[in-house]
Amino acid sequence: MSATQSELRLARLIDERELVRGKHESKLAEIESRDDKTLQTSDNEQLVAYRERAAELDVEIGGLAGEIKATNDSIEESKQIRRVLSGSTGGVDMDGDGVVYREFKDYAYDFFITRTNVREAQKIARQWGVDDDQIVQAKARLELVKRTPANTLSSNVAGLQPPQHIAQIFQVIDKSRALVQAASRADLERGTLTYPQVDTSPVVAVQNTQKTEAGNTGLAISMVTKTASTYLGGGDLSWQAINWSTPNALALWFDLVAADYALKTETDAATIVSSSGFLNNIGSPIGGTASFADFMTGVGSGYAEVWANSGRIANTIIMAPDRFGYLLGMTSAAFTQFVSVGQDGVGPLRIVVSRGLNAGEIIVGDVSALLCAETPGAPVEMQVVEPAIGGVEVGLIGAFEAAVTDDGAFSTITTAS
Repeated sequence: MSATQSELRLARLIDERELVRGKHESKLAEIESRDDKTLQTSDNEQLVAYRERAAELDVEIGGLAGEIKATNDSIEESKQIRRVLSGSTGGVDMDGDGVVYREFKDYAYDFFITRTNVREAQKIARQWGVDDDQIVQAKARLELVKRTPANTLSSNVAGLQPPQHIAQIFQVIDKSRALVQAASRADLERGTLTYPQVDTSPVVAVQNTQKTEAGNTGLAISMVTKTASTYLGGGDLSWQAINWSTPNALALWFDLVAADYALKTETDAATIVSSSGFLNNIGSPIGGTASFADFMTGVGSGYAEVWANSGRIANTIIMAPDRFGYLLGMTSAAFTQFVSVGQDGVGPLRIVVSRGLNAGEIIVGDVSALLCAETPGAPVEMQVVEPAIGGVEVGLIGAFEAAVTDDGAFSTITTAS
């Protein structure tokens, strides 16, 4: 039996659905292979087109599949009924899948012989010599002349079943900057940051004898200049995308780009601290599988290193998220090895978990020696309405610079990564 047009179309739609799925996955793989893994406007438009086409195909495939199944079931049922009716009386004709009685007497005959619970009907059936098979066939014919209720399936009322939409973004939108927030802060008014640095400090000494010179060191202060980096992100949203979206596409765009700005500036500050701390790393850095005792020994060594190099009292342990998670699992024995270990810190040292650090890094230091300068209100949101094309050009901008004001203020206590 050759395939129907419905079956041929269903097969073609299924092939197209698989092709669209493959293109969608290939595009995602291409985006993930990039260094920044950033979704460009053209990428998003192409992915949305694939998803919309897939949704259209799913609706038609579901409808066609249900229709073909119902048709096949009806054909099989008709074949079975025809077989039952093959021994019917001469006054009955088949009309498609239904039954037509040519005369009323033919209908009456079937009606009476099937009334097996009525005494008069039983008498008439016995007089006519009706057997059980004839009664079964008559019942089947009478069933076919009854009006069959029309089925209404969920596929028939697709217009009353809009897809469920959860108006919430479940992906991570993280604007936190733990290290930047812990640092000394300054407003950046221009593209450069300058601050004084003490190169030579006056000293005092014990006078050997009266009227002899003791401490006699001049004061020398130089000016350090740092050039700030400007971070900028831009895009162009249509009026329709802004006003017909839930959650609001414009607000979401700013949330996402602000989160990226936060990560970039946090990484900038962490890189500065990491570079400074690496120059003062301890003699026996701790490894990736260090015990808690090894960790505490490393913290103590870093604390001493900071004191020796800068005369500062270390107040912070800065660590990458993976190291914090690793050490968190070993704190059960911590109270027997140190004065106090809690949620806020280890002994006199607070803990700052920075996602800007490289995996595996732990740094001990005085966080007040990290200076972060930023334009007031950064990141600044910008919007320009484009009435000629029905769009809104959007952007986010901020200038940021991080500097370690004392090269001896930080010490890396982990192995180099």
